[in-house]
Amino acid sequence: MKRLIILPLLMLGVGSAWAVETKRWYSADDVAKGAQVFQQNCASCHGQNAEATPNWKQTDANGHYPPPPLNGTAHAWHHGLEVLRKQIREGGSKLGGLMPPFENVLSTAQIDQAIAYFQSKWPDDLYAKWANRFEDEILPSIGSAQAATRQDITRYLKQRLGNTALGTPQPTGLDDVWQVKLQNRYVYLVKGGEYALIGDLVDLKNGQNLTEQARRKATLSAIRRFPDRQLVVYEPAGDVKTTLNVFTDTSCPYCQKLHEEVPKLLDAGIRVRYLPFPRGGKQGPGYQAMRSVWCANDRKQAMTSAKNGDVSGLPAGDCALADVVDQGFETGNQVGITGTPALIKDSGEKIEGYVPYQQLILMLVRP
Repeated sequence: MKRLIILPLLMLGVGSAWAVETKRWYSADDVAKGAQVFQQNCASCHGQNAEATPNWKQTDANGHYPPPPLNGTAHAWHHGLEVLRKQIREGGSKLGGLMPPFENVLSTAQIDQAIAYFQSKWPDDLYAKWANRFEDEILPSIGSAQAATRQDITRYLKQRLGNTALGTPQPTGLDDVWQVKLQNRYVYLVKGGEYALIGDLVDLKNGQNLTEQARRKATLSAIRRFPDRQLVVYEPAGDVKTTLNVFTDTSCPYCQKLHEEVPKLLDAGIRVRYLPFPRGGKQGPGYQAMRSVWCANDRKQAMTSAKNGDVSGLPAGDCALADVVDQGFETGNQVGITGTPALIKDSGEKIEGYVPYQQLILMLVRP
């Protein structure tokens, strides 16, 4: 991915040269925040305005070069954004320098802000030269969801978890707080990913459970990957007031009881979509019966027969559509289904376990 370079040519006056302006990757707010970070952590060595000292090209008594200027008059512009970040994080000891590491001092966002500050001192022509040289790098605005690389944010977590799959880190709207999906749970990473909090993030001011909102959104996204033609769907005769998604298993007693009440739900205008979730997976008691249901010409009738314990007339579960049973089980695990029936409302809210139809209708269709 290449970031956009804007090169408008501006005539500065009669007889003047053409000037080239390059859109920078940071904002004025980033620079303002970076000024504070720089003054507190960098200015004592690199100068208040990133200008360093007049004799920075001369070695000291120990043969070390003083910290160079970062205002574009030295070699900082020879390095891409990732190299600049790494230098600040790890310091200069690996290269024989004296710069201390700031990995445990500054967050990833603060490091980017410091870079934004000293790059703001670079003249436009120098910045354009640097940007053209490293145009293949992704140069995000700090204020965007790309404020820090995903790899930076999750690297400590990955060190602890090994090959466990992680979701893509998402910003929460809070400074340096990122949400990561870990299997069917949510983890919040702070201080550049050094610390993890497991639990629900609640906006106390507005009374909103932000984790539950993310959970519902992920659940709806997962179940909507299954088109109706792959499922067992029961449609009301009249207007549809809402849809109830049900992770079901033919061998589950409460699934069988709920199935008996589906006509009551249809009468109330509730559309029912069955997603397969064989408890125990391939070793579960209902796995083969579920595959047979999904291979039947009339899946609705086959579902009723299987839930009544009659599988004698069902086809062998060896058709291509039978793979939906495995996909349903995998999806159910991804969204945290632990038992059947598992009911999911149109909003993505989960209702665990069987609920009698009288109560369920009131929960789904408010008067």
